[in-house]
Amino acid sequence: MQALSGVYRPRQPKLTSFYRAIEDHFEPFEQVYPERYEREYGFWRPVVREVLLKYLDCGDLHQGFARLRCQQCGEESLLGFSCKVRYFCPSCHQRRVVDFAQWAEEEVLEPVPHRQYVCTLPQRLRVYFKYDRRLLGDLGRCGDESLTEFLQAVLPDSEATPGAVLAIQTVGELLNIHPHLHCVARDGGFDAEGNFDQLPSWLDMNRLAELFRHKVLRMLRSKGTITEALVENLLSWPHSGFHVHQGERIEADDQAGRERVAAYILRAPLSQERMTSREETGAVIVLSGKKGKEKTVVNALDWLAALTAHIPDRGEQRVRYYGWYSNKRRGVRKKADQEDAQTPLVILPERSDKPHRLYWAQLVQKVYEVDPLVCPKCQGEMTSISFIEDPDVMRTILVHLGRWEIPPRAPPRHASPPQAEATYDYNVFDALVN
Repeated sequence: MQALSGVYRPRQPKLTSFYRAIEDHFEPFEQVYPERYEREYGFWRPVVREVLLKYLDCGDLHQGFARLRCQQCGEESLLGFSCKVRYFCPSCHQRRVVDFAQWAEEEVLEPVPHRQYVCTLPQRLRVYFKYDRRLLGDLGRCGDESLTEFLQAVLPDSEATPGAVLAIQTVGELLNIHPHLHCVARDGGFDAEGNFDQLPSWLDMNRLAELFRHKVLRMLRSKGTITEALVENLLSWPHSGFHVHQGERIEADDQAGRERVAAYILRAPLSQERMTSREETGAVIVLSGKKGKEKTVVNALDWLAALTAHIPDRGEQRVRYYGWYSNKRRGVRKKADQEDAQTPLVILPERSDKPHRLYWAQLVQKVYEVDPLVCPKCQGEMTSISFIEDPDVMRTILVHLGRWEIPPRAPPRHASPPQAEATYDYNVFDALVN
């Protein structure tokens, strides 16, 4: 609707099923977690509470806001602050995805052919990454080493250095723990003379999957995570469970394609359009499948436990840069370009006094296809005039505008923590869905 009207309307997260499910069940979930979910998902992580509380305050004018004013008609509006949490908030993470995709296309990925690779593990090994999150970084290194060795063996110049941007994902279609790798790699490499040797299209992904299996099993065995007996058992399987998918080639001149695949590898764990909640029963309905036609009904606390398991720890990096795209190599090339460049001629803008348009506006415009700094009344340009963070000032402004009082809501269904042995009638849930 925003795209059709051409006017940006601040989102209202409190009206979504995603927000209501978290708000209603967060406190009972935290109370019963040690007894009910610690065995399956590990010890309670303080980062989970931090992220959930930040999300519940995201966009809430009672937590602070920016004042925007139109330069032409004087129309004013308020814009709530964002929580900026990653891999959880549907709005903030989507803006992060758009920002990353644009930055990767401009600063990292070169105008040469690329491909996407997806590396997956057998279900038997996924549980080990569930309880030891440090293994996710080692999994990323296994994927990079496998891809590098495989591509160098195929390229005419064995010394050519592939370049890859690798994202570590942990979520499956139904929020199950499913560690896998999404990798955007150059479809070839530069030789000693500076020519780009493109890879052939007949590459055998089974060979790459075998190499990936070897790397992962050796890594897990070296850390004492699995036993030699388990390794022998896995190697005896007729189908290893390891798989590598190779995407279609993205041509050198396809800038939009590189940006699109960069956004895809950083996608959020869950789309709020594919879930809804039933407050009267404490059920969450999750849509799955390619067209979202498959329905799965779960208890809200179970859904929340599965969802929060994918929140990364503080400092946990899910995106890695390897080979030609590594941070070190990019830094060296950038420094060399600066030393070789001549002193540029500084050209002043035509209107040096033009107010700076906030960078977040560009991200919102790409997400919602509308400009948030366009006045909804006269289509003029809106600029920020102040940022309000003082509680007394916030209250004065919101009371004056009649927006201070929060509409009353019915109390959560689970007023007290449910017992561990409680049962849920899923037939009732199915009846509500249908």
